[in-house]
Amino acid sequence: MNFLKQRMTTTLLVASLLLVFGSSPAAAADKKVVLVITADASDYILAAGGTIAKMLDAGAEGYLVRVTNDDKDSWDLTPEETARRTREESEQAAKILGFKEVESLGYRAGELGGVSPTELRDRILFYIRLYKPAVLFIPNPYAEYVEVLDRFYVGQAAEDARRAASLSNYQPPFAVVGLETHVTPELYYYAQPFDPRRREAESTATFVPQPKALDIASTFDKKLRAAQALKTINHSTAMRIKDRLESTDRRLPLLDEINEESVNRLVEINIHKLAEIAAKDTEHSQAEEFHYAGVEYQIPSKYLQ
Repeated sequence: MNFLKQRMTTTLLVASLLLVFGSSPAAAADKKVVLVITADASDYILAAGGTIAKMLDAGAEGYLVRVTNDDKDSWDLTPEETARRTREESEQAAKILGFKEVESLGYRAGELGGVSPTELRDRILFYIRLYKPAVLFIPNPYAEYVEVLDRFYVGQAAEDARRAASLSNYQPPFAVVGLETHVTPELYYYAQPFDPRRREAESTATFVPQPKALDIASTFDKKLRAAQALKTINHSTAMRIKDRLESTDRRLPLLDEINEESVNRLVEINIHKLAEIAAKDTEHSQAEEFHYAGVEYQIPSKYLQ
């Protein structure tokens, strides 16, 4: 009885969500769908914004799922005001990159460690079955030197959701209301290029996602504008850098006066440096790095024709 009650509850919940979202947009569309999962407003832009913009410019349809509300990332604002501002700014940034829709799940930032991994997985699984992406971008849960642990929790849940979305015994009630299983052919794990070992190939390309660098010169300016649209987060970053420097008797002349111009310049320097690091030892002048699992992932070559 408890199982049936739980199944009926889940079915009713999914049905109500579909009344909000409508039927699966991917099912009726011929366009390639790109689904991006991000823990917070800035991470996917800094690590993958240029590549995503390039895909959307080429005609793909983009959907963004933002898991936390970024309520901690401000300077001298309440959590509620911070959450309100960052939501508006994250939607503006996504619009600049070309996304069609942004879904904000509203979890409190920095507190995903107390959220059930199964709950996170199933909420992301819902969007995978709803949008049926051809390409999925998720935070790399295996990246080293990532201080924002929300990115680890979201990456871990999203990786699990991608696999679970293809198996019918995960959330059977979803199928009752039309959300059938879905296999996502391409998966990009993204992270900012901090790990010195990030380019090392692991095992064989068949069974382990491999390093991949992509040119973003054509969409660099769009990535920069999207990053600069996150005004609340950027102002907070500038203030914290200045505060940290002053506490150790140092200074950054650019931040002697913090205003919109100096903050935007700080963001520009950061975006340029990230693109240069990712492009090092490649043929590109500006790039982004990923671990990539493509159509041949987990299919031994002896089975391919």
